[in-house]
Amino acid sequence: MRILLADDHHMFRSGLRRILEDDFPDAIIAEAASCDETLAQVARQRMDLLILDIAMGKENSLHILPAIRDACPDLPVLLLSMYDDKQFIVQALRAGVSGYLTKEHAPEELIRAIRTILGGRRYVSASVAAHLADYLAVGSSEFPHQTLSAREHEVFLRIAAGQSVSDIAKELCLSVKTISTYRTRILEKMDVGSNAELMRYAMQHGLVT
Repeated sequence: MRILLADDHHMFRSGLRRILEDDFPDAIIAEAASCDETLAQVARQRMDLLILDIAMGKENSLHILPAIRDACPDLPVLLLSMYDDKQFIVQALRAGVSGYLTKEHAPEELIRAIRTILGGRRYVSASVAAHLADYLAVGSSEFPHQTLSAREHEVFLRIAAGQSVSDIAKELCLSVKTISTYRTRILEKMDVGSNAELMRYAMQHGLVT
C-alpha cells in the first residue's frame, strides 16, 4: 500500500508518519510539502491513499482536487484541516474527498478514518457530522455565504477579519487585481456594498470573532 502525506509542516508529517508506520508497517509512505509537490507525486506513481492538509502554506488545497481527480479518479483523499467551518466541509465533500478530519483528533480516530476510507466508505468525525446536520437542517441555500466557492469563502473571511486587499494578495501569493475580482464577486453574491457590511455579516453569523 502506498500513502502520500501532503502537509507543509515537517514536524506534523513526521508525527503522522510514525502513527501510520505503527498501524500499517508494510505501507510505503511518501511525502509532499506543497500543492505542486502533491500533484507531481500523484502523477508520478500510483497511490492508494492521499492524506491532504487543506492549508498548504499560502495555498488552499481544495483548488488542486480537480487536477488530482483528473490524474487519479479513484484515489481516496482524506482531508485534514484546522477548520470545522461548515462551508469548508461542504466544499470539500462536494469536491469528492473521502473523509474530513480536524487535526485536533486523536491518532486512534485518524486510523479509524483511514480504515473506513480504504474500505470504500466515507468518513467524517462526530463534530463534523454535527456541523453537516446543522447545515442540512437550515438548507444549503439559507445563507448567502454558503453560495461562495472555496477561494471566495477564504477571501471573504480574510476581508471580514479586517485584512486589506493588498495584504490578502500577498499572503495568498495572488495579484491585487485577482483579489479585487474575488471581492467584487463576493459582494455581488452576498448582496452587500462594502467591506464594513461583510464584517458585520460575518460577526452576526459567528464566522469571525
